Amino acid sequence: MRLIIIVILAGSLSTGSLPAGGPELPQCLMRPVARSIHLPESGFIWLPGWDFSGPCDQISSDEWSRSPAGPWELYVYTEGPGGSGRFWTIKVGISGKQESKPVRGVCMSTSTVGWRTLQRYGKGPLQWLDDFNHDGRTEFILWDSFPLNDEESVAESALVAWVYRLNSQESLLLDWDLTRSLAMSLAMEYRSPLDTKNEYPGKLRDQAADALERFARKRCNVAR
Repeated sequence: MRLIIIVILAGSLSTGSLPAGGPELPQCLMRPVARSIHLPESGFIWLPGWDFSGPCDQISSDEWSRSPAGPWELYVYTEGPGGSGRFWTIKVGISGKQESKPVRGVCMSTSTVGWRTLQRYGKGPLQWLDDFNHDGRTEFILWDSFPLNDEESVAESALVAWVYRLNSQESLLLDWDLTRSLAMSLAMEYRSPLDTKNEYPGKLRDQAADALERFARKRCNVAR
């Protein structure tokens, strides 16, 4: 089972590119699901390049979370986690202020299997909508996981989050500054000791923290 999502964003964004001419950096372990997402004029569709294509209106989404995003309203519906991969079904949509539900958006899938090594997050349950920088505009937080080794073992994954802002009625863009800030927050969580023993050794938590810090401090290159 895969996961599903629909989203939109706004605001000025920083780029993830690094200055030309500097030393070549290693590749980051994490990779964004998308750097920009085009929203359809109507209805809900699968993000191109995923396991499914075409309309995704058949996904049940009666209970939406809703928050203001500038002149629009941003919605998220989540279902999960399920299975050993902690798969989620997520829909993100947009509407005008006067509408009672989203009228269009994009679907995609994600996994939070990296929670197994994290175990705890200081802000409580994972939030998919949040005004992360307190500017009055809600961002969409896409939680995802990345492997800590080449085998891509389920048990050796870490959690990462990609922060998207509503750019216009037509697009959703990745905010690199907010994403890196959240990555540093997650790295601090991985550095903190757990209250109880768990089956995941501290070495994996250290590896996760190292990877997140390298990304947050621009010491690795994000694959396109």
